Amino acid sequence: MQIVSEEKRRIEKMISAYEQELLSLPKGSLVSKTVKSKQYYYLQYREGKKTVSSYVGDAGKADSYRERVNRRKHIEAMLKMLRSEYAQARKLTGE
Repeated sequence: MQIVSEEKRRIEKMISAYEQELLSLPKGSLVSKTVKSKQYYYLQYREGKKTVSSYVGDAGKADSYRERVNRRKHIEAMLKMLRSEYAQARKLTGE
């Protein structure tokens, strides 16, 4: 039982750390648009029912955003898994 409690505390810390990191990462996805044979990159995301596009810049900046967007998706997947494990740990400890 002590091991499960320690694991639950570890999961809580990881969830908290991941949620803090999510605050600094861009949400949405990176899209490119071609206008007059030039490539323009935008970050698209939703605010309520509205889709918002914000200009990112050239290919160099787009690569940086792409890495950060991929990191966000990875963290969101990890959080989903951790929350599931946390729920299981709570059941085992009787909370």
